Amino acid sequence: MKDLKYNRGSEWRKWDLHIHTPASFHWNGKRFKAEPDCPDNIALVDEMIRAINAAEPAVFAIMDYWTFDGWFALKRRLSQTDSPKLEKIVFPGIELRLMAPMKGRLNAHVLFSDKIDDQELMDFKSDLLIEFPGQNARKLSNRALIEYARFVPADKLNHHSLDKDKIMEDDSYALKAGSIMAELSCDSYKQAISKVKDNKAIGFMPFDTSDGLTGIERNEYYAYVLGLFKSSPIFETRNIGLWEAFSGIKTDRNSVWIDEFQAALNNTPRLAVSGSDAHCFIGEPGNNNKRGYGDYPSGKITWIKANPTFEGLQQAIKEPAKRSFIGEQPPKIKLFDENRSLFIDKLEVNKVAGSTLTDEWLNKTELSFNPDL
Repeated sequence: MKDLKYNRGSEWRKWDLHIHTPASFHWNGKRFKAEPDCPDNIALVDEMIRAINAAEPAVFAIMDYWTFDGWFALKRRLSQTDSPKLEKIVFPGIELRLMAPMKGRLNAHVLFSDKIDDQELMDFKSDLLIEFPGQNARKLSNRALIEYARFVPADKLNHHSLDKDKIMEDDSYALKAGSIMAELSCDSYKQAISKVKDNKAIGFMPFDTSDGLTGIERNEYYAYVLGLFKSSPIFETRNIGLWEAFSGIKTDRNSVWIDEFQAALNNTPRLAVSGSDAHCFIGEPGNNNKRGYGDYPSGKITWIKANPTFEGLQQAIKEPAKRSFIGEQPPKIKLFDENRSLFIDKLEVNKVAGSTLTDEWLNKTELSFNPDL
């Protein structure tokens, strides 16, 4: 048992499944330059590694808008001999925007296994289609985002306070403009996830967080919402009542509507999480508008009881009521901290001194326990 990496079994840990990097167009700080291994980029990745290591969560997921460049930069740096050591688990992911029947916008995420091949991520991205109103959709790429910015009518540019002349003249400005405005075909989003082999991609929808599903009038567009409900194992919320409902936990406050809610989820409880949505490495304490890695808004911390691995996440998805919690501290951790003398730390088995038995079975065995045994 001493040789196991996680020899206490599944333990409660903080997970932050929504962070950004300097590859994201909406990043508060220095962004990556075009040359991958230039000194400025290396310095930024090293700063990112240090920030991840210093933050409390054991697991992170990168959710850059439209790109995997932040993940690729991290992987490339970690392969170099002089790289700082990454002490946490990091998953690749991507944040997107779907064309939806709503006045606002609808964001969507996909989280991937950290063991996924780079080519599979690039194939996934090429399966996503940007909607060009009145024209054929185009595969997601930086060039397609630039062309989208140069295609849309002036009133849309004015709505986002974008400069038409600068978009036509400057590719980098046009790329940012396209990143701000572009929307994907919802069908291409769902199909791209389903094409990733071995369940290494997980749909992850914001619910009542920024640009989430609650912005859609569900009675009028029930089929659209239902399709995303059924294709998303993870939802983002910071509402404890919604965490209970997604987890399938019936309470006095949801007893009237939880059955209908779970029916929309195909009667399959879902994992609800709250991420930091950090757009900088280090935030300002108490400032919800400037959160760094592991800075959860208003104490809405995501806890998951599983090994800090992609397989552990999949286990939590299957049993969200038992293996997840949103808040300052799971009740079991509080009970453990206040009553440590009542919990067994480990079991040791040793042969009685002077025994005449020659059998060594179980001798010098040590079994560590977590608070749930």
